[in-house]
Amino acid sequence: MKKGVAFLLAAGLALAVAAPASATPPSSDTKTDAQDAAAWLAHQVNASGFIPSATNPSLPNYSESAQAVTALVSAGVGRTTVAALLAYLGGHVDDFVASPGSDDPGDLAYLILAAKAGGQDPASFGSAHVDLVARLEATQQASGLFGASDPTFDGAFRQGLSLLALHSAGATNTAGVTWLESQQCVDGSWTAFRADTSVACAPVDPATFSGPDTNSTALAVTGLQAQGDSTAASKGVTALDAVRNAGGGWGFLSRGDQATDANSTGLVLAALRTATGHVDGPGLSALLALQVGCTGPVADRGGIAFQPGTGGKLVPDAFATVQAIPAVARVELPVAASATTPGVPTPCAAPVTTTVPETGTTVRDTGTTVRDTGSTDATTVAPETVAAEAELPRTGSSSAPVAFVGVLILAVGAAFVAGARRRR
Repeated sequence: MKKGVAFLLAAGLALAVAAPASATPPSSDTKTDAQDAAAWLAHQVNASGFIPSATNPSLPNYSESAQAVTALVSAGVGRTTVAALLAYLGGHVDDFVASPGSDDPGDLAYLILAAKAGGQDPASFGSAHVDLVARLEATQQASGLFGASDPTFDGAFRQGLSLLALHSAGATNTAGVTWLESQQCVDGSWTAFRADTSVACAPVDPATFSGPDTNSTALAVTGLQAQGDSTAASKGVTALDAVRNAGGGWGFLSRGDQATDANSTGLVLAALRTATGHVDGPGLSALLALQVGCTGPVADRGGIAFQPGTGGKLVPDAFATVQAIPAVARVELPVAASATTPGVPTPCAAPVTTTVPETGTTVRDTGTTVRDTGSTDATTVAPETVAAEAELPRTGSSSAPVAFVGVLILAVGAAFVAGARRRR
């Protein structure tokens, strides 16, 4: 989890001034929406079995690759791609999780969750049969916090993620739960880290990018609910609902005037689904407004943007898409291994028919989408699927973090960014 917190922090500064997206209501067929997003994501995986880094395409983005496994399985498609991702990750465990001096608990947690979603044993993972669970537990300090690195920017996030991963592997962790409970603010939210829990949480301050945030709160809720602490999780749910924006979604900072972003909204929706068992309709609508529809460029269709760009343009982003798909798929966390199709659907492809459609159309609206399914007396054939290895043009990127970091440097100083730990 090395650099993504800088992205999230900087993104928050950008979203504080961004105009909210305006879009028509999304399709009611969220299963199709999730599969379309998963199809776009699968085509970001290269022939080596990883999602490339935005800054150096010859190198992997390990975190996005691990999260892609969970995303694809939650959507029920891309079994071939899932196998390729897990094979690559299984051969590069230390490259992913090992940080200077110690393992990174967040990275280990993402890998455990990917292994479980893919039907593999996290206690004997990859070509070296690595016990990921034992390595995660070995990072825990006497205080109960996972990881030896500075928790200032990701303490609650990595703690909740670690507790979720351990639960997926059948492990309980009382000390970890106690530490996270002690970090909760009176209103039920979480900041990234409270060095002195006897001092009340300060309110959100967009100028300094401080105070409670939705990402820390969502992961804390998810981790505590997974470990059986529904009381603290329920208070977190109340806190999240209280800071929903007028469009139904969430930004990074826990305040209702923050514009919707796909990562924050995806994480919150997954937490709400896990803690309450219910799907949050307004939040899902806000999230689907960020999905590229059928009038977008062919290679972009199905992908999910972090936020609208200039003129409302949606540019899909791998990080946004992996963190949004479980919410769109309406699954509870952790995602368990389940049947998936070998390939992925072609977003917006009309069903193949034996005759020319005669009358009628079905409209599928995902913000900018019209899907023409036609109407015919002939029997229709299932939509075309594309093998996971097939190469389609890759568009979008995770370059948004790089630009956002620049904004953050201008706003709060390079030293602030340099200390940040990644939440990916």
